[in-house]
Amino acid sequence: MLALYNGRAMSMIEGQVYRCQNRDCGCEVRVIKPSIESNSNPRCSCGAEMKKPYKTPVLRTLDPDSEILAHFKTNQQ
Repeated sequence: MLALYNGRAMSMIEGQVYRCQNRDCGCEVRVIKPSIESNSNPRCSCGAEMKKPYKTPVLRTLDPDSEILAHFKTNQQ
């Protein structure tokens, strides 16, 4: 998911970590200043593409009193 900064898509957000896809390199970079460009993933100094590490999704149940659930129920009718 891309964040918006002054109405423009931003590929890197402050605090995100990117890892080099080259197993021999293994470099990690933490974003300190957000990027405004969103054309591609950053590149490592070894030349390989860097990607965010995989995070397991967190599943949760919807509260029956939730506004979102109520919105879907009204749209089904």
